[in-house]
Amino acid sequence: MSKMSKVAARAGAIAVAVAAAGAVTAGSASAGPLPNGERVVPAPDGWSVVLKSTGNSTAIQPSMATPQSRTAWVSSNGSVSVKAPADAKIEGKLGVGLIVGCQFPGQIGAGVDVSGPSAGLGMSGPSVGLGGVSGSLGIPLTPGATNSVTGFGRGDQPGSIDSIKFSKAGTYNVAIKDHNVDIKFCSGYAQARVVTWVEIKGGNRIQGFLYGAPFSLG
Repeated sequence: MSKMSKVAARAGAIAVAVAAAGAVTAGSASAGPLPNGERVVPAPDGWSVVLKSTGNSTAIQPSMATPQSRTAWVSSNGSVSVKAPADAKIEGKLGVGLIVGCQFPGQIGAGVDVSGPSAGLGMSGPSVGLGGVSGSLGIPLTPGATNSVTGFGRGDQPGSIDSIKFSKAGTYNVAIKDHNVDIKFCSGYAQARVVTWVEIKGGNRIQGFLYGAPFSLG
């Protein structure tokens, strides 16, 4: 092999190695578990309402399109255990949602409005059901903005990642698995947290929110 051929072969090998390394970097995701949580919801005498959040995890995918975009996959299992007097009328709803902040000062959730999804929210995939649900959620954000995606107080309109209704005491679960979340138009640091919520109407009105640990979206 001539000297020029050896140089060309070596350059080709280096180019292949660099391309392979670039492919791994661009497609890699940062994943990790998130802490479990539990909260006893204030309720009238004779009632017991306990929210739990388990199996929480997130995987962050570096954006290949623009630095203003973030992509993540979120998994969580929200549950509520309800004990009530035998004659209690129950119209309950359990949901799992997400709060996302872009360049938000301090911890997300302190003073955050959780009344429902913000205007301009786009969502595709299942919104109501029971079991491991995978879907897609697109959240447009601007610097300093916070979006609440809980579905609370919005009736049956889509908004929460997943939710169910119940009409008697017992234990109920909502599980989301590898739910895709796309953050757009965020030109700075972004973070999010899972929120599990319950609302019970009837003879009494009971509301409770369980906020998960914040996690970085990069």
